[in-house]
Amino acid sequence: MRILLLNPPGDKLYLRDYYCSKVSKADTLYEPTDLLMLSGILKGGHELKAVDAIAGRLGETACLAEAASFRPDAVVFVTGAVSYQSDFAFLRRLKAETGARMIGSGDLFLEGARELLEETDFLDAVLLDFTDDSILDLLQGRPECRNIVAKQDGRVRAGPVARGRGEEFDIPAPEHSLFPLSAYRYPFLRGASFATVLTDYGCPHRCRFCVMPGLGHKLRRLDGVLAELAALRRAGIREVYFNDQTFGADRPRTRELLDRMVSEGLGLGWCCFTRADLVDEDGVRRMKRAGCHTLMFGAESACPEILARQEKGLGTQAVREAIGLCRREGLTAVATFILGLPGETRRSAEETVRFALSCGCDYASFNIAVPRMGTPLRQEAVAAGALPAAAAEMDQSGGRPPLRTDELSSEDIAGLRGEAVRRFYGRPGYLARQVLKVSGPHDLRRKVRGLLSILKDVRG
Repeated sequence: MRILLLNPPGDKLYLRDYYCSKVSKADTLYEPTDLLMLSGILKGGHELKAVDAIAGRLGETACLAEAASFRPDAVVFVTGAVSYQSDFAFLRRLKAETGARMIGSGDLFLEGARELLEETDFLDAVLLDFTDDSILDLLQGRPECRNIVAKQDGRVRAGPVARGRGEEFDIPAPEHSLFPLSAYRYPFLRGASFATVLTDYGCPHRCRFCVMPGLGHKLRRLDGVLAELAALRRAGIREVYFNDQTFGADRPRTRELLDRMVSEGLGLGWCCFTRADLVDEDGVRRMKRAGCHTLMFGAESACPEILARQEKGLGTQAVREAIGLCRREGLTAVATFILGLPGETRRSAEETVRFALSCGCDYASFNIAVPRMGTPLRQEAVAAGALPAAAAEMDQSGGRPPLRTDELSSEDIAGLRGEAVRRFYGRPGYLARQVLKVSGPHDLRRKVRGLLSILKDVRG
């Protein structure tokens, strides 16, 4: 079977990845994780082609021509709440052109997948877990496949939903060579090209604003992870972005992974997201020995009441200590924040910005609360009348603030975010430190490009 893996074209630099979708900030763009993992599952016995129209800067006409020339039997695509209307219009054209079976993955399908299939003429199936090999059963025509909702025999059928509970899973090595690695950028990676790697799926924590708790949590077998890393090294890749939602969630397994990365001499530089309460002095040192140079932490807010309401499970002290560990070991520390969560006031937002300025992080990402599909935050917003139940299109990066709080309008929240970015990155001392840290021409270009993108984003 000829299978096309497709990231559709768009009029903006869209990130549609791992049940998240947004307009990219700082020109960040990496391999679509859904399609990457599926490339490993599907490569046995099928002919694959990947078209990443966002990375390739392909317009609709060029993308349609390239996709149709492959003559696919099936198209596996990613979409997202940020762009689904234009995505669907293009996918409908592609369906008419090729007659291929259209199989989708994305945040949009985490709620109401059955209804979307019933209402959407071109859509044939939806994947609810892109690491599940049940797509092979779907392609062979078997009914009611696990973690899949599909049109079969004239009606929509939903297979059983199986969520991980800490068990291991295996996946054949993804086909990175199908994707245009040189076209991707990540602001904290130090090489001209890099690859994206997944060592687990989902998250064991319960943050109410995040889709990941609803996915469960599974651990990829380490032999497969290390084989993939070794293959990337042989292919000339020197930098890796681990796209785990919480790298290191299983501490003993993480220690084994890090120690084996060292003993097997992989020599890769890398960065990842983790939780502040998962790192300690020994862990940070192991990460550094294994090649880590940048750690990213979700701080979210400095307001204890907001953190408790969102079931974050940690506070500012844990974040401050984790950043301190990074600084002592020479690692770059990045903190991410969310403005506009329920209960936000001008005072609590100011508290969060002051914490960002004082916690010692090298970079800060200020985001706006978005009631994403499949999250308790969305359910709460709909129940409170703060969001229409049918509202689907939204930008996780905060380009279109969808919520308000008792004290703040959506416009107020957007203004607070812009002010936070200007205050953090506009400090003369901060800018001077970044200039002194420049390690070479590539690093200088990377930092200048990132700063210009941040300024463009703030100015709207």
